[in-house]
Amino acid sequence: MSATIASLASFGQYTVDIGTLIDVFTLLAVASAATLAFMRQRMLLQGFLLCVSVPVNLLAMLVMDNQGIFEGMLLLSITPIIWGLFTTMWMSFLYTAILVGFINWYMGPAGRLELVVNGMDDTLLSAIALSLVALACCVAAVLPKQLGRNVYVTLKELAQRENMHRSRSTSYAEMSSDWHLAVDPTGKIVHYFGKGDALGRQWRDVLIGWETDEDAFNIALQNQQPFSRIKGVLRADGVNCRVEFSGRPQYSETGEYLGYHGIAHDISIREKFEQKLKQQATTDLLTGLENRHAFNSLVEVRKTENEPALLSILYIDLDKFKELNDRHGHSGGDAALIELGERFKRLAEEDDAVRVFRIGGDEFCCVLNRSAQLPEVAALAGRIRSLVSAPISYDGRLIDLTASIGAAIGTCGEGIEDVLEQADAAVYEAKSKGGDSCVVPDADVRERLERRVSIHRELISAIDKGEISLHYQPIVRVSDCRLVGVEALARWSHPKYGPISPSEFIEIAEASRHIIAFGQFVQRQACEDVLGWMSRTGEEIRLSVNVSPNELLSHGFAESVAEMLEVTGFPSSLLELEITERGVLKNIEASCEVIETIREMGVTIALDDFGTGNSSLSRLEHLPVDRVKIDRSFFVRAEESDRARQILGILSGMSRVLNINVIAEGVETEEQFRFVNLAGFGEVQGYLFGRPGPIEKLGVGLKPPRRNDVSA
Repeated sequence: MSATIASLASFGQYTVDIGTLIDVFTLLAVASAATLAFMRQRMLLQGFLLCVSVPVNLLAMLVMDNQGIFEGMLLLSITPIIWGLFTTMWMSFLYTAILVGFINWYMGPAGRLELVVNGMDDTLLSAIALSLVALACCVAAVLPKQLGRNVYVTLKELAQRENMHRSRSTSYAEMSSDWHLAVDPTGKIVHYFGKGDALGRQWRDVLIGWETDEDAFNIALQNQQPFSRIKGVLRADGVNCRVEFSGRPQYSETGEYLGYHGIAHDISIREKFEQKLKQQATTDLLTGLENRHAFNSLVEVRKTENEPALLSILYIDLDKFKELNDRHGHSGGDAALIELGERFKRLAEEDDAVRVFRIGGDEFCCVLNRSAQLPEVAALAGRIRSLVSAPISYDGRLIDLTASIGAAIGTCGEGIEDVLEQADAAVYEAKSKGGDSCVVPDADVRERLERRVSIHRELISAIDKGEISLHYQPIVRVSDCRLVGVEALARWSHPKYGPISPSEFIEIAEASRHIIAFGQFVQRQACEDVLGWMSRTGEEIRLSVNVSPNELLSHGFAESVAEMLEVTGFPSSLLELEITERGVLKNIEASCEVIETIREMGVTIALDDFGTGNSSLSRLEHLPVDRVKIDRSFFVRAEESDRARQILGILSGMSRVLNINVIAEGVETEEQFRFVNLAGFGEVQGYLFGRPGPIEKLGVGLKPPRRNDVSA
């Protein structure tokens, strides 16, 4: 087109007139169309071409064809419809204003167009009419479009908002650990919010597995009552987890039952965490076996059973485990315990009725949770003994272990406490045999264990009943055979077993915490008895009271001695506590610390039974004791052995060097007393000077040996 116009202009054949304006509009339209086409704005291109091409062509028709001018003007007046549809409101109004101006200009006073109807000139009226048509067409196109656009925008915003809410709700549902349900009276889920989908299903098919809460759940539904925190399983599309469900019935304003509204809370993570905590609380961290807490829980459950099932218990106490730690280090001890734990776990895996617990540092317990006879329990004990004694490899070395095993078999009518006491007595008897042994309760053993258990049970109550009394054995000065002290000794006359040897019931007391209460009773009663005797006779004597190793190392022992002295008013300088070397060596540092505290009160300390076991003279240099009691075995041997008599002399001389008094203990004959006198001992005690007896008979019949025999 540009080339054609240029060619015509070059030959002088192109005239500038109204057609020139049309050509300009056409060129602008083509250029705009090309630009929009390049920008790939197809809809805008089509609209622009339509909006421009129609008016341009109508203008061309007006210019080129004088016969259809009015029809062209009429068609041109309705073109604002096209602009209103394809352009903005302001462009449409601008185009309409230009068009109205063109119509009035074209049909104005210049006389370009005259319309005569019935002899009258209606050109101006027609121009006005066409202007109104153009305005009406513009408004008719723009107004619905604008209203539609507003409606569209509103609907679009609503849709976007709805999509946003839906997306947000979906996101909340995916992240939430709760499900919200509404159920109609038939049990159909009519509203469901949460992960998965269960809309339209029966809620009893979605919420299942109520376990122990099912009865409470059913009762609540039948009575249309609220329920709370009932545990079950929620199973919906893509969801299967443990929940805690709470619900409330819904009613209309007229009281009509509408169903339930409920909330299910995900407790899967919580239950896993609780299960992990429970496992940690009931599992020994080193060996992986169940621990004492788990064992105590088993015992408590069995205590509550009306008819406890029969079971057998085997206590396993490793022998000399402290020495193993000293020899291989604590890492070696831990390695041995870990390996034993693995062996015991395999033992439990082979039999569902077997459970093995680690109840202490080197103590284990095996529970056979079914009725069993003696041969089966004996075989199980032997199996455990073999598992313990199998060598354990550690750091290129082999660790050898042994164990003392005590078993008890539950019978009808026995509670769990009875079985535990029998097993405890059995393992103590196994240890007393030197270890590496099993005590399984056959008829003879069971009778012996029942006696031990009975003594253990009744020891403390025997004190309250007055069955335990104190006897006193004289301690005399060798030089003049005068009474200088007494040793308090406990005696028990049992209503069933008769007189029980002190060695028996004190050993049982030492194996338990009973020794603490028993020792406190003996100390207080002895102080009161001797204090009363001294008040009656006007004499002062020293009181010796035996203290067990467990007493000495018990918490607050020194404080309890101080309190006893204050309550009874007994002079601390007249109280002497007798300890054994074996007890001190259990923990020599702690023992010496307690002994020093007691000596600061004015109480003296005597080392009893010196000369037995691993007694060493060198230890006396470091032990803070005031007196040593030489065991009677020396004096028995002195009657036949010169070396024994020489040792007695050495011991006597040692006492003078270390400034420690020495007492000859267990002297029964005048010959033994003669050796004591010749060796230079300061004090003596034994049947020769009186057997233990009540405090009322103290000193009665005390006679010195014949002096001629002593000096011979």
